[in-house]
Amino acid sequence: PLLRAPQLHLLEHFAVFRPHLFRKKLHVDPVVFDCIVDKIHEHVIFHSGSNNLQLPISIQLAIFLNRAGHYGNAISPEDVVQWAGVSMGSVINCTHRVMITILSQHNEYIGVPPLDSEAMELSCKFVEERTCPGWRNGVFAADSSAIPLFQKPGYFGETFYDRKSTYSMNFQAIVMVHNLRIVDYGLGHPGSVHDAHAFLGTRIAQNPEGMIPEEHWIWADSAYPTQTWCVVPFK
Repeated sequence: PLLRAPQLHLLEHFAVFRPHLFRKKLHVDPVVFDCIVDKIHEHVIFHSGSNNLQLPISIQLAIFLNRAGHYGNAISPEDVVQWAGVSMGSVINCTHRVMITILSQHNEYIGVPPLDSEAMELSCKFVEERTCPGWRNGVFAADSSAIPLFQKPGYFGETFYDRKSTYSMNFQAIVMVHNLRIVDYGLGHPGSVHDAHAFLGTRIAQNPEGMIPEEHWIWADSAYPTQTWCVVPFK
């Protein structure tokens, strides 16, 4: 039989006494972890009524976050089996359940807050305090990040070869400047695609009038298009 050395029981100790080790394993703070558990615990997928009892939701979330926070060999089900001390099927089922639960709440947390919301006002104050009153409505920022791939994709692999000589996918993120909350994103373009083109795949770029409040705008670098709702450095 496969020998296992489960470490899940250490997470409770790490959360209290060594939070940096908790973050290293799950890539979230203990407080954020508890908040996610509170948000997902009522989902029907965790209460199937089967005679085969599921693992506690906190354990399922820990398994999912451990896999989501690593890539390459460390993300394989076999390695998670060793770390968590559960079966291969449990690793796969926990990953699927948590992913389904998180995706079901996507629209509740990803989106531009209303103009009269506290989040919007806090973002305006944040900008004004660090720049000037005339710029307070620049409450969003856009940028890209390359998500590295474990190896060259089998189909159209060369298109994923980016300017940093790695195989990657282009990830576009539009965030609130005061707390970095993601309000829109774009994912799927290969790493060789220019940011300006990948940005056009986001909802906010396709429908700026419907998503960005009037007289508000996004800050971005010179790779992005100059628009009334997208401000880039003078060039």
